[in-house]
Amino acid sequence: MLNGRFKHILQCSFLVGSHQATNRPLVSPIIMDLLLRHPFFPTPNDFDLVLPCLFASATGFLTHVTYFIRGFHDTSALGIFLVHFATYLALTVYSITHLGISSGLLTSAAIFLSYLTTLFASIITYRLFFHPLRHIPGPFIAKITKLYGPYTARNGQMHLEQTKLLKKYGKFVRIAPNEVFMLSVEGIQKIHLRDSGCRKLNAGIYDVIHFKGAYNLNSILTREEHGPRRKIWERAFTTKALAIHEPKTREVCHTWLDKVASFNGAPINTSLFSLLIPFDHMGKVGFSHEFRSIQAGEENKMLHLLESMFGQFGRTGELCWPLSIAKDLNLGKEAAEFDQLTIEMADRRAAAEDNNKGDILQHFLEDMRSEKPIAFTNKNIFYSDSALVLIGATDTIGVVLSYLFYHLAKHHVYQDLLHSEIKRVYGQTIPEEFTNHDISKIPLLDALINETMRVDNPVANNGPRLTPPEGITVDGIHIPGGVAVRVPGYALHRSEEFYVAPHEFKPERWLDQRKYVKNPEAFMPWLVGPNNCVGKRMGMNVLRLVLAYTVYHYTWDFAPGEDGERIYSESRDNLILKAGPFNAVFTPRVP
Repeated sequence: MLNGRFKHILQCSFLVGSHQATNRPLVSPIIMDLLLRHPFFPTPNDFDLVLPCLFASATGFLTHVTYFIRGFHDTSALGIFLVHFATYLALTVYSITHLGISSGLLTSAAIFLSYLTTLFASIITYRLFFHPLRHIPGPFIAKITKLYGPYTARNGQMHLEQTKLLKKYGKFVRIAPNEVFMLSVEGIQKIHLRDSGCRKLNAGIYDVIHFKGAYNLNSILTREEHGPRRKIWERAFTTKALAIHEPKTREVCHTWLDKVASFNGAPINTSLFSLLIPFDHMGKVGFSHEFRSIQAGEENKMLHLLESMFGQFGRTGELCWPLSIAKDLNLGKEAAEFDQLTIEMADRRAAAEDNNKGDILQHFLEDMRSEKPIAFTNKNIFYSDSALVLIGATDTIGVVLSYLFYHLAKHHVYQDLLHSEIKRVYGQTIPEEFTNHDISKIPLLDALINETMRVDNPVANNGPRLTPPEGITVDGIHIPGGVAVRVPGYALHRSEEFYVAPHEFKPERWLDQRKYVKNPEAFMPWLVGPNNCVGKRMGMNVLRLVLAYTVYHYTWDFAPGEDGERIYSESRDNLILKAGPFNAVFTPRVP
């Protein structure tokens, strides 16, 4: 008979599938009892390896069909690993105790390999031949494992690799075992609009983006929580609030112009300063804080950490379970350092004697300190959304500015055309200044910004959504329930189905859409629906003012030796696109 201690260890170890959240065993207690009573276990001399391996194989199959086949388990990755490790350890200890070191190690390895072999064989067989997505075309490996994601991200340009797949396989591609990419306007509507049944919960990357369990506005998993939080954010971007922000935007523009002047015709890495400009801007309008990174001409510590942190998402191809394990084990040193710096900044702002600064955090603090907060019910939420203030606006505006400088240097004629337009409103409302009210009436300015966001969409792949239980039907193709779906913006904006000459930079397409745009609903740089970019109006204001001030005072061209290749070849898809370096030489305009 098994002694009580080893019997207890074996009982615990074979409850392989007990999930942290559900406590539901994967192996039924009846099977467990039969296994423990079987005569092959009593003594080392009577140990029969065939039957334990058969039972292990049966357990592997049951583990798949009763647990892994159901739902999203990436956020439970650490618990799953620990349960399996404990199982193997207990089995090894038992085998060594009864069979000796050599035979015991071989026996435990054989039993556990039988379990793993059957488990993965069952998973692969199901995904290839029985999965509801088996009719959707895609790479063979992608149908089997999501490890195909890191393969597409091997060069840091996942958006380009996935665009190639859509060209190869068509409008619908099974990009992972339970994930579908689609190029479809109807898909945008079915996935993102207010009446959509699709949700972020258990869809993928959003599940692992949180601060101590507090999700920011962009990663909130349920619409019930998103609505009240969005309401507070919208207070920071009303017409009145934007009027308070605008003088700070002009201050940043003048700081940028002063920095350009200091180079005195030497080459400037515009991609670098395209990040520094919105970063300094968000310091001012978000926290009433001066980063002074434009003057320094280099990335602030927080910006460097931000770039490194999001680079991890790009390098893993949005594979969630390693990120979940790293977060659970507190292995992300850069993320932890960024969080700490954000906490310190947010706490400094909260401790300020003058709380009526008109910045974004003022609205968070007012709700958090009210008698009945509607969204900011604890400090972790405050910290999480404070980080998003920096994350959201910096990278999104930064990549658009980067490519604006590039495209206008390559297509120099647009600099002169825009200059002739904006000089008419210079000083119209405020002497020797531009105002957004004046320049927003210039169609060419918005056309340049929109075309840049179309050709080089900052959010290249958009975030995933999980289809409702009944599934969705898009363009006659039924996508079953519980599937992660996306409409990738980069590929959508460069599709010939929706645009004439989609790979060409043609700002005039937004001045004559009937000629160049086949379907205007296929334009979604700020996303659509209830999760669209809450800071869109401010983002457009910043882009307009920076471009207007720069074009009014300077012309710029490719620097000597610059061919413009690296801005694309060294670009990186880090959830938000990051442009490669581009060096330009700026020349003051003659008054």
